[in-house]
Amino acid sequence: MTKKAALALIIVAAAIFGFLFFSARFSQAAGSSWDRDLLLWLNSLSASHEYVWELANNSLFRGFPVFFSLVSLWFADDSRERRCRMLAGFLATCVATVLSVWLQFHLATHTRPFLDPALPLNMAVLDRIDPQLRFVWDRRDSFPSDTATLFFALATVILLENRLVGLLCLLWVAVIIAVPRVIFGWHYPTDIVGSLVLGLACVLLFNTVPYLRTLFERTLILFESRMYIVHALVVIFLIEASGLFLSVQKLGKTLVQLSG
Repeated sequence: MTKKAALALIIVAAAIFGFLFFSARFSQAAGSSWDRDLLLWLNSLSASHEYVWELANNSLFRGFPVFFSLVSLWFADDSRERRCRMLAGFLATCVATVLSVWLQFHLATHTRPFLDPALPLNMAVLDRIDPQLRFVWDRRDSFPSDTATLFFALATVILLENRLVGLLCLLWVAVIIAVPRVIFGWHYPTDIVGSLVLGLACVLLFNTVPYLRTLFERTLILFESRMYIVHALVVIFLIEASGLFLSVQKLGKTLVQLSG
């Protein structure tokens, strides 16, 4: 992908994301919006099937195509150029995920569906799995989905290296990870589309910044005789990403408590 094409896509993505944000912000005032109707339709079709939830939240099942592809691309050969692009993509994934969580905490959009008593959702499966979930959840707003953002961003990293495999991974993320989060009332459809746009745009943006490419190239050259260190750090990053960085989150909260 050329630099001009990437910048054009980023501009379009920013415009779409802005539209989705304002759509989410005012969706509840719209009463019977398509967002709400699609959520209720998907919920009515599959929310009673517990296996859908179990598969969508099984780290190995949901993440295998994405992480297998990333590891394969990283170790396929010793191409420094490709590894620099992937490292830029991994950094973009972290930024996009953090940004999605920040948006949920700091910008009011619409209430997370399963926390909205006005929505007639089928919550039988979630209530069986964790009856207290709705009472302890710390993020009332749901735009965009941080889980979907993370996986869409990683799939975009693959897309930049192999178009066919990347498209298949994007489809897998949409069907196996993103749609079930709408089915069980964690997110509205606009949250998922917003996640797709945010993850895609961040990875494309970071890959168009020459300074990042230069920085990662110098780093790889510096560790050329010790590449096992870089390989180990990449594997640790992918392991944490497959678990949605829960260990990092817990460590961060512990350090904040100790420092406070």
